[in-house]
Amino acid sequence: MRCLIVLNFGRNMGFVVDTERMRIFLLTILVVLCNCSVSNPWAYNAPPGTGMSGREALDKPVVLLAQFTAGTGVDARWSDIAPEMQQAFARALLKTGKFDVVTDQYIVNQALDAIADTGATRDRALDTVRSTLNTNTAFLVQARITDFLHTSEAPDSVRRLSWFSEANDAVVAMDMTATDLQVGRVAFSDQIAATVGAGDEETDQYGSLEFGSYLFWSTPLGRASTDVLDEGVHQLAGLRGSTPGVVKITAYEVGHRDVKLSGDGYLDDGGIYYVGAADAVTGQYISIDDDLGRPLRLRVEKHFFGSSTGWLLSEPAEYEHITGATLSKAPLPTQATVQ
Repeated sequence: MRCLIVLNFGRNMGFVVDTERMRIFLLTILVVLCNCSVSNPWAYNAPPGTGMSGREALDKPVVLLAQFTAGTGVDARWSDIAPEMQQAFARALLKTGKFDVVTDQYIVNQALDAIADTGATRDRALDTVRSTLNTNTAFLVQARITDFLHTSEAPDSVRRLSWFSEANDAVVAMDMTATDLQVGRVAFSDQIAATVGAGDEETDQYGSLEFGSYLFWSTPLGRASTDVLDEGVHQLAGLRGSTPGVVKITAYEVGHRDVKLSGDGYLDDGGIYYVGAADAVTGQYISIDDDLGRPLRLRVEKHFFGSSTGWLLSEPAEYEHITGATLSKAPLPTQATVQ
């Protein structure tokens, strides 16, 4: 219902305020301000990464960080960006409290050799790598900086328009791959990118600043780098629950599709996971069969107050016992493959 308010400031002065339109206008302004991506103009930006505590800091997996590399899309001014970006990423990972980070290139080479092996040889080599890292859960992370520049330096064909001219944006992009060192399979692979408006292309916004210096994070490339690094950390954090042995099925009733899960706080809402169990002889995680002989999978449903339910996407085979089984984001070896 609309309400009209008449304001009268004199005999011939007055105007009508439509309160419904005024409310919509004020709400629109509030939404715009709340979603504004511009950094606080009264403070400097902090380095990427945020801290965690409590349960998030327990049972930390190891991130084995390979040397970052850089592509041709990096401005020549930032030719040393790869090792600097790696250091910033390692620091952001540590600040979360969710990971231990190892940057030993000798162990990285061991992991790469193990992944390239096949069969039982690969399993033993991966066990050796995890033993060296003193962990049951580890990921080899490789990254390549593909873009690190202002679009004013890019070809005209890729520059976007902005009102009456071409925009000048700071663009940072990173190809990142995470390989699960329990099963030797890729658990995550994507290109993570961020764009921040850089204003006048004729203005030098960096001066003598170096990448990683405190004031650098307040520059356009600094803000874009922060977004990319934080998103990379977020993606890796989502892999914790997808690692075999971290989340387990604690209750299942035959004939039902819903199961109870422990450690469900590490899982993604709507995520699809493979169900597996450790082989009694080898200790290797293998998939559990459904009633058609396929790998059994489930979908996670998050509830409002933080709990979760796992919904089986098919019936488990009659000979399988899934209470105590674990989840994996990557496909697990089948029983036929292991045999």
